[in-house]
Amino acid sequence: MNWISRDSIPPPPDPPLNGLKVVSVNMCVACAGMQNRILPTLCVVGGVCAGSILFGVLVVVVSQIFTSWQSIALVMLALLPIVALVGFVFGGLFGSYLGFVNTFFTGLHDFKSERLHGFSEALKGYDVLLIQELYITSPIKFDKRYDLQFIDLCKKYGFVYASKPAPRAWPSISMGTGLMILSKYPVVDSETLSFKNQYFAEQFGTNRGMLYAKVKVGEHLVDFFTLHTTASMGESLLKGFPDWLVNAADIAREGQFLEIGQWVRRRRTSPKAPLCVAGDFNANIRYNKNGDGSILDQRAAKIITTTMVDGLGLKDMGWRVTYGYSPPDLILTNPEAVKQGHLVGEDLIFIDPETSCGRNFRSIPWLANEEQRKVGFTHLSDHLSLAVDFYLEKEEK
Repeated sequence: MNWISRDSIPPPPDPPLNGLKVVSVNMCVACAGMQNRILPTLCVVGGVCAGSILFGVLVVVVSQIFTSWQSIALVMLALLPIVALVGFVFGGLFGSYLGFVNTFFTGLHDFKSERLHGFSEALKGYDVLLIQELYITSPIKFDKRYDLQFIDLCKKYGFVYASKPAPRAWPSISMGTGLMILSKYPVVDSETLSFKNQYFAEQFGTNRGMLYAKVKVGEHLVDFFTLHTTASMGESLLKGFPDWLVNAADIAREGQFLEIGQWVRRRRTSPKAPLCVAGDFNANIRYNKNGDGSILDQRAAKIITTTMVDGLGLKDMGWRVTYGYSPPDLILTNPEAVKQGHLVGEDLIFIDPETSCGRNFRSIPWLANEEQRKVGFTHLSDHLSLAVDFYLEKEEK
């Protein structure tokens, strides 16, 4: 069951004459997403803590079996590889979970509350928000729950309808899908898809998937989908490792592309209902002006095009507009990052041209305003958000 907020609902606004203002937003930096400068530290801290605890326990156990310190030292020396392995594994898990860590480490460094306020202010002129990576960091009591904070912040701007997946029962500190749909118009139905194709490293952390919401705009029922697929490990990131490890994320992601097409077809209200599918596909399928692109992105582009365009008959609103420029993912607290354009361009918006049309497509860099820059950051997000004016009528040929 999905969670849908309908508290204190005023009458919905009239359908806009100039199209619904729809935007796809990645909020990784603004909520529970881990910055590159923080994650390695957390992994090391978690690994050292786990290894130290295990080492202490083993010393106590071994000392009960052997009497001489020489024997104890030799046994502990032999057990060191096991201790190191446990520390390495636990360190990775510790860095992946963002509950306790988010409160006492990341939350103090990345201006998350300020970014949430900045986003709510910047998005007030839109009608429907399709959000990714607004994670449920943890259901434990002392967590800041940025997802609920953001819902409350947006209510004062008219986003009184919010749909998001219910937290998973296990593991209890899973980040969830990070997906959410906020609307100024009534959300009358909602459902979540958890991708079956998820590789081992994500099974207990990020729950990749899709979120669906049926929104009532006047007399129209409009189908909205927001999604987040697995990120590629890259062609050289794990160079020298076994192929099954290097390719695990890409194989899972390609399977997720196929699941997207199947679920949209099954969940859609009707072939005549206006439809919008948007989100973080984690694939730079547009390349740049010279037609460059990695082998992985070229393969992803083919699958996405086959699934979304050929299979579902949808139209990619950003085709040949942003050229898919995807430079390095940096911290985005350096003012020079604004000039260098360090933003991720892996988000897509699709509509059904037979039931709706999109106009005035634009990409949004989400620069922080002058007041926000004074507290130390230049961007609200590390992704180029995509927005479109969504008209509930067939596109003219």
